[in-house]
Amino acid sequence: MSQHEISRKLNISRNCIYQTINKFNKLHTVATKPGAERRSKLTDRQKRAIKLQQVRDDTLSLNDLIRYVQTSFNITVSRRTVSRILNEFDMFSYVAPRKPRINHRQQYSRLRWCYQHLSWTENDWSNVIFTDESNFEILNRKDRIYIRRFRNDLKRFERSQPRVHKCGGVGIWSYLTCHGLGPIVFYDGSLNSDKYTDILDQHLPTAHEKFLPQSPRKILLQQDNARPHVSIKTRKYFKKKKINPIPWPANSADLNLIENIWSILDDKLLKYNINNTEQLKTALKMAWMEISHDTIQKLFESMSKRIRQVIKRRGFASHY
Repeated sequence: MSQHEISRKLNISRNCIYQTINKFNKLHTVATKPGAERRSKLTDRQKRAIKLQQVRDDTLSLNDLIRYVQTSFNITVSRRTVSRILNEFDMFSYVAPRKPRINHRQQYSRLRWCYQHLSWTENDWSNVIFTDESNFEILNRKDRIYIRRFRNDLKRFERSQPRVHKCGGVGIWSYLTCHGLGPIVFYDGSLNSDKYTDILDQHLPTAHEKFLPQSPRKILLQQDNARPHVSIKTRKYFKKKKINPIPWPANSADLNLIENIWSILDDKLLKYNINNTEQLKTALKMAWMEISHDTIQKLFESMSKRIRQVIKRRGFASHY
């Protein structure tokens, strides 16, 4: 077959065919010679310096690193080059997890609580009603900070995003049991003791009904230490109704299973076109119905793992 026919059949230039055949006749191979690749602009030492800058501050962007290379080595490189160098060191871009700041007193309280509940089984946790409230906004619900870290580095939480509860949007309250989710309860404005006790009075009985014929005395209520939850009026309400909430350590959203439900709900809202409060409420109700019982079951199964992880991290935030 002639070079012209090969060129036409493979749809490549005749010059490429000629060069390939000529190279094979001379070297008996078409492989690239060792050392014949394009030489890198950066030395191995300079590449390690780039990696070190990223390790010292994992929030540095590619543009920041490009400026560092330009200033330190007087070399111009592209974003792709810097990204490829970091990938060679197994460093990739991730979204920084949102975690609360935990002080020493809270750290000790979390550790003590986890040791007290370390022996609890999945059956024990199935007797707990997890409760919480959250806010959902019409726009800009998610603020993401990208960090770059090693692929297997799951322990660096000191660079996580501070968690802030924003006002506005729609306030919702609900509960989570091993038997399923409670209803979404909407409330206007901030949650106070009056609204909170009214919500509990209306919806806690239906939560207890899910556990029948089990004795209500064996059912435990979980709530965090938000002001409406621990106010004098709320404590009087609990005393009147003979409800004993389990003690809860401050800043422990990673131990509250329903917090994961809020995250799942927020992700599901991304597919809805929301322009006003009514559309947001409708979308929340629809997304709420999409959460499967398997998801709830896995959350309850994870409780013992959460406790062990908090103990392993000496009271600091887990990855949950």
